[in-house]
Amino acid sequence: MRFPNAEIMTIDIMRHGEPVGGRMLRGSTDHPLSETGWQQVTDAVMRHSKDGRPPYEAIVSSPLLRCREFALWLGEEFDVPVQVEDDLAELHLGRWEGKTHAQVFEEESAGPMSAFWYNPSQATPPSGETLAALNARVSEVWQQLLANPPGKHVLIIAHLFVCNALLRQVLEQPLQNGLVMDLPYAAMSRLRHEKHGLGESTFIEWIGR
Repeated sequence: MRFPNAEIMTIDIMRHGEPVGGRMLRGSTDHPLSETGWQQVTDAVMRHSKDGRPPYEAIVSSPLLRCREFALWLGEEFDVPVQVEDDLAELHLGRWEGKTHAQVFEEESAGPMSAFWYNPSQATPPSGETLAALNARVSEVWQQLLANPPGKHVLIIAHLFVCNALLRQVLEQPLQNGLVMDLPYAAMSRLRHEKHGLGESTFIEWIGR
């Protein structure tokens, strides 16, 4: 649906590419992108470009290297302003930070990890951040973005839990659906926010391309 005479902001949300070290419970552990990861995010952005130029007027990024380095490169390459938001950092995984699933299973058995993936809103990693806390800080960034749009087409580069939290703002999914969308590396989703005579509305155009 489109409202006549609406002010429209398009928001693309992209998960980062593969980091150095491959798959692990990385959380806020600050690893940069691997060569494969750089290729993944570059390909994802260029697929949505016109005449070799991305459509973005602003880029908003997590502070972690696997998001920030690409955001800063993209901004410099195409003269697009970059805004780094600390509250878009990934969920902190406490004692599981930087470990593989196999390492956690060996140290703590499969129970806590299985409970976490089944319902991360109820099973917080040992000494880690709660999903409610992540949701609150991501929601604050989202509300500020809608209130003060940095451009008409914005790219957000973030993480699996953060991207889910952003999409949950629109879908109004309950917190227990913390990972309702299992987004692969460099997956991109597009939202459209409209300010119109009746107020404001946000629509999802597609998820996870």
